[in-house]
Formats: sequence, structure tokens, C-alpha cells
Amino acid sequence: MTHWMSVAGRRLRFLHWVGLGLCSTLAACQRPTQLLPPAPIFEIGAAQRPSLRDNDRAAATEDVEVFAGATTVYFERGRADLSDAARGALDRQADWLRRHPGIRASLQGHADAFGTRAYQVALGEKRASAMKFYLAARGVAADRLSTTSFGKQQPVANGLDEASQKMNRRGETVLIGVSGGPGN
Repeated sequence: MTHWMSVAGRRLRFLHWVGLGLCSTLAACQRPTQLLPPAPIFEIGAAQRPSLRDNDRAAATEDVEVFAGATTVYFERGRADLSDAARGALDRQADWLRRHPGIRASLQGHADAFGTRAYQVALGEKRASAMKFYLAARGVAADRLSTTSFGKQQPVANGLDEASQKMNRRGETVLIGVSGGPGN
């Protein structure tokens, strides 16, 4: 029996050394830990002004608001037709944009929270397209105007009451840059 135990003991010691060798090999093969660079910090809600030129100074959305009175028009629930107030605001915007032919604008359609996402995106697109058609009919080159629909994704009011949702049924004119022509 002693002979059997000595053979078993040797095998056990052999397996012990093989296990230690495998652990050492695996530890040596492991990649060194790398530190990741810190995540970038973005300021949400920080207003970024486009670099537009208007008589040796940067034009801003406030310039349109001062001249045109507003950059936002409102719509009735489920509708994309322009009210008299919306047409008046767009007439003043068209005048301003015709005086500044180098400036482009993004017409952004928004909707309230009532309805499916797909329906509200389509409605926002119809609203932005109605604004673009109206401005183009008033002499603003259509290639200076782009349309975007946000549907119900960017509400200005989060309440589900009618007053809050009425504020979300809107179209916005946002200055996006200089179109590159002379006379900017």
C-alpha cells in the first residue's frame, strides 16, 4: 500500500504543479488593463449661435424675432394649414430672409403628444412643408429652406393639458447658416 500511496502522491504533486503552471501561463497572457480616457462633457441646452454674417456682425435668431416678431407659428390640433397669425409671421420672416439672401433656415415641424409617433412625425413634416411652401411663394429661394419634423419628440411644454399641448403644435424657423453667395 505504501507503494500505491507514493505513486498517488507523486501524481497529485504533478497535477498541482501543472495547475500552477497553467495559471501562471494564463496570467502572463492576459492583456494589461488600459485606462479609458474620460468621457466628453456636453452641455445640454447651451445655445449655439450660427456664425452668420449680417453687416459685419453675426446674425442670430433674435434678429429675425426683432424684425419679424416671431420665429414660431402655431397650428390647430391635427392640422397643417396656416392660420392668419401664422401667415403674418411668415410674411415678416420672408421679408427678413429676402433682405438677407445669404442666410439659410431650417423649418422645423412639431406636434403635440396625442397620437402615434408615426402620425405626429408625418404631421410635423406637413407643417414644416406648409411653412416652406408659403415662404417660397413669398420669394424666398426654396434651396435656402430645409424641412425637419420632430413630431412629438421635442415638446416645449410637458403637461398633458390643452394649454401645454397647444404650445407644442408649432413650426419653428431656425437660422442654420450662410448659403455661400455674395452679399452675406
